[in-house]
Amino acid sequence: MSRNPDQRPDGWAVGQCLWSPQRNQLGRTWAFWETMRDVQPGDLVFHLCGHSGNAAFAGFSTVASSCSFLDNGPNGPEKLYRVELSEFELLSSPLSLTETFAARNSELRAYFRSNRNAGAAKERIFYVEQAGRLQCLNGAYLSYVSDSLLHLLFGIEIEVGVDRSTVIADSTNTGTVLRSVAARIGQQNFARNVKQNYGFRCCFPGCGADNVRFLIGSHIARWADTSHLRGETNNGVCLCVLHDRAFEIGAFTFDCNGRIVTHPEKCNGTWLRDLLEPAVGHFMRIGKIPPSPEALAHHWAAHGFSIS
Repeated sequence: MSRNPDQRPDGWAVGQCLWSPQRNQLGRTWAFWETMRDVQPGDLVFHLCGHSGNAAFAGFSTVASSCSFLDNGPNGPEKLYRVELSEFELLSSPLSLTETFAARNSELRAYFRSNRNAGAAKERIFYVEQAGRLQCLNGAYLSYVSDSLLHLLFGIEIEVGVDRSTVIADSTNTGTVLRSVAARIGQQNFARNVKQNYGFRCCFPGCGADNVRFLIGSHIARWADTSHLRGETNNGVCLCVLHDRAFEIGAFTFDCNGRIVTHPEKCNGTWLRDLLEPAVGHFMRIGKIPPSPEALAHHWAAHGFSIS
């Protein structure tokens, strides 16, 4: 939430970065500042801008870096959290918070009450039920939006590769933008599930990449080929950026037992052969949820592998 977005200096504006104090004047932390430390590159951020009656969801951006710790900010020396953003996109028709609260009043109240009693699973959400009405929680700077809450706020459903979205404001391109956001979040959910299934480590034999910034949840079968496998964890493997690209172009695959097989025509560069050939016949690490045989068959057929 940004109460005074127009007062931010260049380089610190909405859509350029997120920033907050690390502690208040009494040296205490605040939960909605600590949320800054949880974000990961690729996460989507919705920007809620303005005060009270004129507050509106104005746009969204993508997290470009993990949280950094600064000793100086736009107002001089101060210990701050800062998160770089990219791909900021304004909604042509900002979604009024007042109208959103009115349109989803009973559902949002029920969500708040359920979350309030969720114990350890309680989420940090940006609004409260107070004095008989819904209103923003004062100081809820950076909060969580679950798939369920996203649906309540914007009327969109998260499902990878399948657009079943309905939107609050679809008379302008805002509806189109929100539908694309839903697809991106679905893809993020798929990637997160795949990486988690492989313990956040590249599964290629001998590769030790385990930094989340260099890992990709790779699809085995293409979306166009297997619509019913879209978003399914067993249609994905966790690979580093280099092995992901090699897998995507069909330079290698793996058989039903997980043994690496290279493609003689697509693995034709000296450096690429040196990268892949030592692993031929070796077993990739299999996640808790094993790859789908159907997805594997599609990968073989798409790239010309002769594997039974």
